[in-house]
Amino acid sequence: MAANPFRRQATRRAERILRSATASRWLARAVFSRSDQLQQRLGEAAGQLKLLAAMLLDWASGRYRQVPWATLLTITGALVYFLMPLDAIPDPIIGLGLLDDMGVLAKSWQFARQDIENYREWRDTKGDIRADEKQD
Repeated sequence: MAANPFRRQATRRAERILRSATASRWLARAVFSRSDQLQQRLGEAAGQLKLLAAMLLDWASGRYRQVPWATLLTITGALVYFLMPLDAIPDPIIGLGLLDDMGVLAKSWQFARQDIENYREWRDTKGDIRADEKQD
């Protein structure tokens, strides 16, 4: 089976985004916004997307650096893919458009499960403002 060209494109974009804290923060905020807009259609996946975006935002801000590069690349690629309107199944196709996005999210979550759990535990023990609640 041939590799998904949209996935390759998302991975290349993720690599470029991770080179810039500003671009990483922009991506995280864009995912928060899009997840809010699609909350009803996404269901539980909206929370998962927001957690990944918070992880990226905390990494980009230097608050949380205990994340392996492979995990960063995986979650950033998944977030980029989520924001791409034209991917394997274009998002404007009602009912199906987010299906491939959720598949990429599920695969990414599976790959990075332990690192995501470590981040969640770190965030829960911090007790201060969470990355997704910041207004800056």
